[in-house]
Amino acid sequence: MKIAIVDDNRSERQKLGGTIAEWSRENNLIAEPEYFGSGESFSAAIQTKSFDIVFMDIIMDGRNGIETAKKLRERSIDTLLVFITSSPEYMAQAFPCHAFDYVMKPFTQERIAQVLDEAKRALGRLGEVTEIAGEKFLLSDILYVYADSNYCDIHSKHGNRRVRLSFAELSDKLTRYPSFMIISRGVAVNFDNAVLIDGLECVICNGDHIPVSRRKAKEVEQFFMDRQFSKLLEEGT
Repeated sequence: MKIAIVDDNRSERQKLGGTIAEWSRENNLIAEPEYFGSGESFSAAIQTKSFDIVFMDIIMDGRNGIETAKKLRERSIDTLLVFITSSPEYMAQAFPCHAFDYVMKPFTQERIAQVLDEAKRALGRLGEVTEIAGEKFLLSDILYVYADSNYCDIHSKHGNRRVRLSFAELSDKLTRYPSFMIISRGVAVNFDNAVLIDGLECVICNGDHIPVSRRKAKEVEQFFMDRQFSKLLEEGT
């Protein structure tokens, strides 16, 4: 999960970051908090970055949380927005910003855990982690894997990793998840990151074209369509 914490109080940022870190350890998830001390700095960052969850203080010097949230909504309607404030009087102003939740200060660890549990359900498998050859990978980051002798090359949104593991072992682990499928000998794809089946090629969101076995072409095309439909249902819940 990519999480932004926007608060002009440093101690409040650190407290919330520590609470999120403890929750992520308990839930075996990778949470990546990024800290912003002002609405202006966060507004500048979202021109090039995206976040799954944003914890936003409302009362800040300069651009306040409501104004900053409006800037966020100009860029993204899907980001889960959680307002954090010491005063309930801003709830009416926060409503048009489509907030996911509203947390009062001083917050408790239990209250933040409740918000994160609900966010996890809303985001589905986005923050789910799997362990491969002793290393942890975000499932949502994995694009596809290739077999290479006694190794496997794992291609992800953040680069490529080579692990010493047979393709049989790795594919057995990955295909237990509903978004993964073996599309040809020694190649498995995460169809949550596939954008198109073009003949005998599977097009990945990063632009890579992965060959599809002719024998499995119809099966792969059906799997792709089924997965797209499942994602639409998940997003609609």
